[in-house]
Amino acid sequence: MKRSTKLIALASLMLLSATPFAMAQDDGLYDAPVDPNSAFVRVLVPGAAVAVVNGTTVDDITEGLSAYVNVQPGDIPVSAGDVSGSITTSPGAYYTYAWSVEGEPLVLQDDPASDPSKATVYFYNLSDLASVDLFVPAAKTKALEGIAGDTGKSVALKAPLTLDFEVQADGKPVATVAALDLKRRGGVSIIFTGSNGTYTAAAVENAFFRAQ
Repeated sequence: MKRSTKLIALASLMLLSATPFAMAQDDGLYDAPVDPNSAFVRVLVPGAAVAVVNGTTVDDITEGLSAYVNVQPGDIPVSAGDVSGSITTSPGAYYTYAWSVEGEPLVLQDDPASDPSKATVYFYNLSDLASVDLFVPAAKTKALEGIAGDTGKSVALKAPLTLDFEVQADGKPVATVAALDLKRRGGVSIIFTGSNGTYTAAAVENAFFRAQ
């Protein structure tokens, strides 16, 4: 496919008209805490079931990804399973504290969602692959390209919509996420992990846990 055709396909995916959908059903990154100076921190440690962010315990986390917890800017302690560390936060910023395949801590700053008519897809490459792409078979194009190891990227897509995704390395699929529901005003995170030829991708709907 020529580059111009790919760009048209991606634009169509991002600008596809949304069908009517009740705003009361929407979840995600727009349900922010009242304090405008808050920062937002979550923990991503595959295999962990409980995370603690600045003393707030988040139970029943999925695929090792906790909800975002609102915190005051500053040095924030975090932990999950046997992993612990800290993040220095700024007002209004979003952070994911993760763990690399080599066992090193990662502090990843997330782009906040800004368009309530779209869903934001976050992708984290926590595998041993140096670079991967997030491919949308229905559009025959890449939603995200060149996601380096130990990093994350995001893209805003029109919603509501249900899409299949492929994680590709050198143009070949290495993992898939099927029938991912994208909601307006919402966000979803795709967590790509694995090593030595064995890889998995899991999708988790983003959530908030409001600290008292």
